[in-house]
Amino acid sequence: LIAEVIDLFETPRFFHLGMDEEDTKNQRDYQFMVVRQYDLWWHDFLFLCGQVEKKGVRPWIWSDYCWHFPDMFLERMPKSVLQSNWYYGTSFGDETAVQTYNRLDQHGYDQVPTASNHSNNENFGLTVEYCTGNLQRKHLFGFLQTPWRPTIEEYRQHHMDAIEQVGMVIKGEK
Repeated sequence: LIAEVIDLFETPRFFHLGMDEEDTKNQRDYQFMVVRQYDLWWHDFLFLCGQVEKKGVRPWIWSDYCWHFPDMFLERMPKSVLQSNWYYGTSFGDETAVQTYNRLDQHGYDQVPTASNHSNNENFGLTVEYCTGNLQRKHLFGFLQTPWRPTIEEYRQHHMDAIEQVGMVIKGEK
């Protein structure tokens, strides 16, 4: 499937594998749960990365695993994997997710920090401000804005607000 998707999209630069929210807390309301842990998580993750790399594409994942197992993550995570850590709040203090931006940077990982207007309208601008002020620019590959709403008419304004927030950052209006 990975090979087919890469072919379909004419060999994109990156392929996002997900690899987040694989725990009982995030899946507690599902009728069917999939929770890989420890060596099985790493085995499957590295297999998926190999499938992506076979096609000349760079693997990309959410960095949640680093929140819960930072030492193991930093020891075993290949530097070739693009990281998307995320934080949707506004305080940018000692929160684990915020400190993970710094931890990934200190260990030389390339990142696409992820922000959202899921909870508030300030997060995207604050994420860009924090990351450009605290991380090495050579490891910043851009920013991702995600509204986390379906693309249906009911949420059109929420999506438009997300786009506007990105535009304000680009214009320097925060």
